[in-house]
Amino acid sequence: MLEPGHSYASVTEKISDIVLTRPTTLAWFTGFAIAFTFLGILTIAIGWLIIKGVGIWGINVPIGWGFAIVNFVWWIGIGHARNTDFLAILFFC
Repeated sequence: MLEPGHSYASVTEKISDIVLTRPTTLAWFTGFAIAFTFLGILTIAIGWLIIKGVGIWGINVPIGWGFAIVNFVWWIGIGHARNTDFLAILFFC
């Protein structure tokens, strides 16, 4: 319900002005530069992994594969647990 004297356009303009008229600060640009740097490092690391293989993790011996396998199983378990929690919430709602 809109109060008299207001329209959908005026409400939208009032809300969007909060974000669109605020100046971008140096702190925002600094944070963006840091985040972009880490994104670049991640891209280089993934590219290096794809080119060189998992040997870069130091798992050139069979026992070394334990970390990769446990890590994989851990995150699969986390994913399934989250899915189970979500389904339980849906079931009880």
